[in-house]
Amino acid sequence: MAGHGVEVLTERTKIPSDGKTATRLCLRFENLDESEVSLRLSRGGSFDPEAIVREQTFPVENSQVTLTVYAPRRPGSSYLQGEGFRHRIDFIPASFWQGLVYEWVPTLVYALAIALVLRTYAVASFIIPSGSMKDTLLEHDLLIANKLSYKLLGAEPQRGDVMIFKPPHEPKKDYIKRVIGLPGDLVEVSDGTVYINGEPLPEDYIKEPPLENMEPMVVPEGEYFMMGDNRNHSLDSRKWGTVKLNKFEGKALFIFWPPNRIHLLGAPSP
Repeated sequence: MAGHGVEVLTERTKIPSDGKTATRLCLRFENLDESEVSLRLSRGGSFDPEAIVREQTFPVENSQVTLTVYAPRRPGSSYLQGEGFRHRIDFIPASFWQGLVYEWVPTLVYALAIALVLRTYAVASFIIPSGSMKDTLLEHDLLIANKLSYKLLGAEPQRGDVMIFKPPHEPKKDYIKRVIGLPGDLVEVSDGTVYINGEPLPEDYIKEPPLENMEPMVVPEGEYFMMGDNRNHSLDSRKWGTVKLNKFEGKALFIFWPPNRIHLLGAPSP
């Protein structure tokens, strides 16, 4: 039943889109007084085998309309529409190659385009190349990072965030470290403790206290001081300086490989 007192009977529910296959339909109306009805096809198909005719008036006999729909040359869905009803007609690929060209290829193109946009602006995977973030991140961990907030929405890193960025000395390479100093902070390392504005920074994530001291320095405006959690085996802002805001690629969200290490960053490791 197509709705509003109209029953649609058809020879086939799926029609090969070869440009010539004809399908007969019968529309049965309830209490129809008119002698003719106007029908139209949307998107595809035709009422004429020689030309594209998608709107036509048909005679009504005994509250019934009989018509023929001719298939288009490309697959897709169309709708037979009239006063008070809408009936879907599916034109399927007439061959493997037609299905490949009109269905699979566009689907793959759309999927690749969406993946590219997501990869560029929304999320990204990242593999840990070294042990500079032990024990928070181990070598060969795979993680997902949120890029959308930082690449498009203008979010600013917060202290303690594990961030992916491009350092000043290697502008084409991705690094991953933890945000320690924010713009305007006074950062100092003394006797195994990091001090921010003269106060010791609580750090339960580091592998071991830093052995080397660092003279106090003020983080420039719009820049961030980064350090690895494995303090004594990390090349970071103590060596190559601070990182500008526009060099951040995203915030690490969770580890998804290997399976025994799957967890949100910030949550306890299993």
